[in-house]
Amino acid sequence: MNTSNRPQASQGRLEELVVRLAEPHDAGAVRVLFRKIFNEEMSHRHWEWKYLRPESRAVVVYKDDILLAHYGGVGTDIVLEGKKSKAMQIADLMVDPDARNAIRSRSPFYLSGKKFLESTVGYDNDFLLAYGFPSDRAMRLSERLGFFAPVGRMMEIQWDASKTKPSWFEKIVPVTKENFDEYSADLNSLWKSFQKLFKDKIICRKDAEFVRWRYLEHPSKGYNIHLIKNRISGKPSALLVLKFENSSVMLMDLVTRSFDLTKAITTAKCIASENKKSDLTTWCSDSFIDIFKTINARVREIPVVIPACIATPGPPVESQKMKWWFMPGDTDYL
Repeated sequence: MNTSNRPQASQGRLEELVVRLAEPHDAGAVRVLFRKIFNEEMSHRHWEWKYLRPESRAVVVYKDDILLAHYGGVGTDIVLEGKKSKAMQIADLMVDPDARNAIRSRSPFYLSGKKFLESTVGYDNDFLLAYGFPSDRAMRLSERLGFFAPVGRMMEIQWDASKTKPSWFEKIVPVTKENFDEYSADLNSLWKSFQKLFKDKIICRKDAEFVRWRYLEHPSKGYNIHLIKNRISGKPSALLVLKFENSSVMLMDLVTRSFDLTKAITTAKCIASENKKSDLTTWCSDSFIDIFKTINARVREIPVVIPACIATPGPPVESQKMKWWFMPGDTDYL
């Protein structure tokens, strides 16, 4: 393809680059860049689901009418060592390939990240912490730019789900859009109990409204939500969110009343087995790997890092090491 007449994104004076907060009219350009970078479509509905939320943010960098870079984030409530706070999940970091050779001080990626973090994260901003799920390579770049430092890693756990039988004492109730209101109080009750376990750790909000937005309202993916209740007392004991794949099931999220996950994982294995899936798989942050090592679990490290923001004044990196509770549902892309 002849590209000799194409505008060169990495050339020109610094003042020609426009760095600003994204607005709704940027959606089309963002979706075009998303397709170019990730080789997949982001529907307009998906963009709205992610970025029209009150706590979502994004920065865009333009040269003339060309979108060169995008730095996005999805905000959430967290429980930080027993206290309520807010954190920003970094998402959809994109830079046009023609703009990747610019020097640091004028790099569209650097400019977008710097503006995003300085206006969003830290003591003087709306979100105290920032996190994400970068690859090792992306993490090294963020370290070089002075944006993030690593505070943990993600692990993968897998269980054999074949020939697993459910407990008679447990009633498995599917939660759907149609019956969500009927069970939202049960979901909130589980979350109220679960968050009390994190007095010296960090966890993102997992209440009923989160479940509704993240799973039931997702515009492009389907999930199976199961509320586990005691047949005799009727009391909820666990929430399981599952994503059915080819031969396996991914455990996206769980909310329980204790850190003893044996019953919850056994129930998830039963659901997988009943749907003729051979394996149950999940991710967890390395700080919690020991409580997932149950029922002959197979564990391996995956190339996904947990970062902490170092670009703005905020809690020290050391205070976030081995603290985060993360599962696949905490990502924006699984």
